[in-house]
Amino acid sequence: MGNYLPLMNWRQARDFAANDAVAIVPIGTVEANGPQLPLGYDALVSEALAREAAERTNDVWLPPVFYGVSEAIDAFPGTISVSPAFLAQQIEGILDGLERSGFGKILLITYHGPNQAPAEIAGRNFRRRTGRLITSINPARIARDLGGDLFRPEEFGHGSEPSASLMMHLHPGSVSDGGPSDPAKGTVLGLPVSTPNSGVFGGSEVDMFLQLEEVSPTSGWGNSTGASKERGAELFSRMLDYTVAFLKHLHGQETRVAPPQIIG
Repeated sequence: MGNYLPLMNWRQARDFAANDAVAIVPIGTVEANGPQLPLGYDALVSEALAREAAERTNDVWLPPVFYGVSEAIDAFPGTISVSPAFLAQQIEGILDGLERSGFGKILLITYHGPNQAPAEIAGRNFRRRTGRLITSINPARIARDLGGDLFRPEEFGHGSEPSASLMMHLHPGSVSDGGPSDPAKGTVLGLPVSTPNSGVFGGSEVDMFLQLEEVSPTSGWGNSTGASKERGAELFSRMLDYTVAFLKHLHGQETRVAPPQIIG
């Protein structure tokens, strides 16, 4: 049985909930990640963190929510996108089901920038109805904050590092040759592109809500020529340790809080 909810029967799920287990929900995408990485990268990393952390802490992990908000990437074959409203509704439905099952503590592992707002909407709606706080961690943020000494700034990018190294560690053979090795992301409206959503103007940035093909003809940028399973293993170990430490912290907290109040 282990810690995977779909392999439990309802009595076992009830017992985990009664023992104050945290329910962990991995969220990702199926989308182009440059010319060398698998389409499911975001979900695969979230899933691995959820599975291995749950085993360490005796919590419960759920199947990944594979389909995310990837509308800016849908020119690239294999990308499957859902609307922000649909993703928020799906997450909220999962939260409701877990709450009805007795799980009072829930952690979302929410990869991919455009998935963050739907997760927030779902979490805020859930709090208004139930009085419970939902927690969420973003693997991309954790990788950036904990892996700065492992990767040079110019290596970071969509479909390059640290993604290539993480996939070499988690799913050997899933990384193809010919990944991005150019940190440049081109120009739009005469402005250097800084992210898929913005360009640099003066001393700040202007949002432009670009399609990814306008940023990169391969959907990737950065430099992955130094990718290795060793760097991926070290980074994933740090990400996993962080996730486990947070779960242990969450075990000692009360997630039921007062609903939002009108101040006046």
